[in-house]
Amino acid sequence: ETSVGKEILNLSIPTLGALLIDPLLTLIDTAFVGRFAESSNELAGMGSAAALLTFSFYLCNFLCTATTPLVSNQRASGKEDQAIQVGGQALSLALVLGLLLVVILLSLQQPLLNIMMGTSSTEAQQNFAHQFLSFRAIAAPAVLTISASTGILRGYLDTKTPIVILVVANLVNLALDVVLIGFLKMGPMGAAIATTTAEWMSAILFLGVLSGMLPSAEGELGKKPEGETTKSILPARSIPSW
Repeated sequence: ETSVGKEILNLSIPTLGALLIDPLLTLIDTAFVGRFAESSNELAGMGSAAALLTFSFYLCNFLCTATTPLVSNQRASGKEDQAIQVGGQALSLALVLGLLLVVILLSLQQPLLNIMMGTSSTEAQQNFAHQFLSFRAIAAPAVLTISASTGILRGYLDTKTPIVILVVANLVNLALDVVLIGFLKMGPMGAAIATTTAEWMSAILFLGVLSGMLPSAEGELGKKPEGETTKSILPARSIPSW
């Protein structure tokens, strides 16, 4: 029988890996734009917009950290239906907050970028920042869905599925960066398209696993072989009581 210490280690190592892999999306984008940029304005504009997005997304990090104990507490109490309901409510909240964040970032992008870039930024830097932010903001619902989904999976003691999906996302992002930035010379806009595509693909994969349409790397969720019960967690219409 697996010891408690070994079980904690088995859960924590993939979780740490997922935390390290996620920032690679922005890191890869920055490396490609910096390598193929025609001027420093592209990197300066993209860097400011990326910092604003990172801050905005981290404000909603509670979707992961709060969902995990809520789901696991319900499961520990033997209330499996309640655990599934909490997971569905977390997904709904992620989508609603994500859409709200899109509206805020797009409607207030000029004053927000002024705060991030200061008064000394050039018009060219502002233009590149607007290009990057305008497209990357569309990924907000996907990013928050990924966060909530990760929290749900951790509540079911599954830390391997998130890292598998995030590895796939980074590979897709890398391939798109090579094409859009390296060959097509699209600069920050190409980076925004690559990362947004990778994040939406990740969100769809997470929802596929939670709904039982796709298999998981481990744990009770995901598509199961014929004859086994497949659990399905979908966005719920009810308001979270937590």
